[in-house]
Amino acid sequence: MKLRESNIAKLSQGVYDVLIIGGGINGAVSAAALSGKGARVALIDKRDFAGFTSQQSSNLAWGGIKYLESHDYALVRKLCLSRNELIRSYPSRVKEIRFFATIDKGFRYPPWFLWLGTWVYWLFGNGFTRKPRFLTKAQIQHEEPVVETNKARGGFEYSDAYLHDNDSRFVYQFVHSAMERGCIAANYVESLGAQRHDGIWTTQARDTETGETFTIRSKVLINASGPFVDDHNALTGEETEHQHLFSKGIHLIVPQITPNRRILTFFADDGRLFFVIPMGVRTCVGTTDTSVESPYTEVTDADRDFVLSNINKRLKLERPLTREDIIAERCGVRPLVVGKQGDDKEGRDWMQLSRKHAIDTDHRNAHLSIYGGKLTDCVNVGNEVSDLVADLGIALPYRDYRWYGEPHPSVYEEYMHQARLMDLDGYTSADSIEKLSSRLWRRYDQQAFELLAAIREDPREAEVLIKGTDYLRCEIELAKHQEMIVKLEDFLRRRSKIALVVPRQTIRDAEGLMEACQILFEDQAQARYEEYFGQPGAVMPAQSLPTATTVLEQE
Repeated sequence: MKLRESNIAKLSQGVYDVLIIGGGINGAVSAAALSGKGARVALIDKRDFAGFTSQQSSNLAWGGIKYLESHDYALVRKLCLSRNELIRSYPSRVKEIRFFATIDKGFRYPPWFLWLGTWVYWLFGNGFTRKPRFLTKAQIQHEEPVVETNKARGGFEYSDAYLHDNDSRFVYQFVHSAMERGCIAANYVESLGAQRHDGIWTTQARDTETGETFTIRSKVLINASGPFVDDHNALTGEETEHQHLFSKGIHLIVPQITPNRRILTFFADDGRLFFVIPMGVRTCVGTTDTSVESPYTEVTDADRDFVLSNINKRLKLERPLTREDIIAERCGVRPLVVGKQGDDKEGRDWMQLSRKHAIDTDHRNAHLSIYGGKLTDCVNVGNEVSDLVADLGIALPYRDYRWYGEPHPSVYEEYMHQARLMDLDGYTSADSIEKLSSRLWRRYDQQAFELLAAIREDPREAEVLIKGTDYLRCEIELAKHQEMIVKLEDFLRRRSKIALVVPRQTIRDAEGLMEACQILFEDQAQARYEEYFGQPGAVMPAQSLPTATTVLEQE
C-alpha cells in the first residue's frame, strides 16, 4: 500500500494528541516540532503540502529590513535572529546572499541614511552576516553594469539569506521530518469541519481524490490553514481576536539578467522593495503589493506590466523585457494579521503592515489558530505552538528535543566519503560526483544514503531520467514511495523546481518525462500527464531540455 493511502487509513484510528489542518509552513513546522517532542500528531491539507501561499514566496529568509521604517524593531530583531538560526541549522539549504541596493535621486531618504540603517540591521542580527557596504554611483557602474545609474545617487550592500531550492521543497522537508518521528500526514484530505464533545475534537474529513469521508479524533485542534484560517474557524464556530487581510504579490521568472550571485534591490514606483533574484540561469523579479479581498488570485496583465516596467526602467538590458520573455509566474497572497476591529491597520500605510504571526488560543476548547507568519519565522512558530499545546495539557515527553536542522556534520562527512568511493564511470563524470552528492544531500539529507545504496546496487540509477533536468532515476523512485506525489504538478512545481525555471512546452516535450510519469503514477501515467498539460502526450517525447546544470542548479 502506498504511503498516502496507508496514512489515510490510519487517520481514523484512535485519538491523536493533535490534529493540524493545513500543510503550509505553519502547519509543517508545528507537526515537526510536536512530533519531535513526543506528541501523537496528524496533519492534513486540502491540497498538496505547501500547495497554496507557501509555494509563492520570494525564496528569501530575511530579517525584514523594511520594517525598520515602520519602527517594528522587536519584529526585525526577532526575524534577524531567526534568519541566523536557519543559516546555522540548514547550511546546505539556507545561504547568506548579498543585497545590492540602488537609490535614485529624489527618493525620500539619501543613500547614506539608508546605509546607516543597514548597520542598525546588521547589529540587530548580532553581526552574524557580512558587514554592510556603502556604494557610490561609480562602484555600482563598475560592479553591476546592468544597473541603470543615470538617475542614481548611490546605494548600499548588505546581507540576508535565500533558500537554495524552492520554498515548497523546504516546507515538505518539515513534513517528512514530522513523519519520520511518527506523524501521520496526508495531502489532498479536506477538513469539512469539526465539533468538540467530552474533551475530544471530531473532525469530518474527505479524501478529495476518492471522495471517501471519515472522521479524525484529537484532543487538540490546530487551524494552520493559512489564508483560510477564518473560513475554517467559521466551520468550527471558533471566535478569535485576529483576522486576515490579504496582499497579492507576484513574481515573474525570466531569462538570467546578471550572472552575479547577488540580489539587486530597488524601490519600485509604488515605494516598496523590488527584487531581482538569481535562480540558476533564470532570474525572479518582483514583487507587487495589491490589496485583495480573496485568497484566490491570478496574475493580470496590469501586474505583468508593472513588474516589467519597473525592471526595464532600472536595468540596462540589450532589449526591454516583454511578456514573451516570461518563463513562469508566481502569484499568491500574503496573509496579514490585524485585530478583529482592524486596530493594527489604523494610522499605517497598507504596505507597512508586517508579516508578523499571531496564535489565538481557545483554552476551553483546546484550539489554536495560527495567523500570518513567513518562512523566516518558522522555527519560532514551531516552538511557540509546542509550548501552547503543552499548556493545554498534552504531554511532551521530549520537550527539549531540537526538532529542526540538518544532521550533525559528521553524518554529512560520512555520506560524502561514501559518495566519493563510488564508481560511477560511464554514468556521471568524476568531477561532478561531489556536486551530485551535495545536491542529493541538500534535497534529502539522510535519505541521500538510500539513494547512494540504490546507485551502488545499480549504477543506472544515477542516470538523469528527465533529460535536461538534474533529477536522477533513483530520485523519481524515492518520490514515488516516500513523497506522496498525487499529481504531476506536485513533482514538477513543489518537490522540484522544474516548472519554475523551464518553459511549460519544453517540459511537455522532454525525453523521459513520460517514463517518469509511469514510475510515479503507474497505470494512471497518461491521465496525470493530460491532467497537467491539458492535452494528450506522446508515449516517449523526443525533445530534450537545455543542459541540466545550467537550468536547475543554483550554486
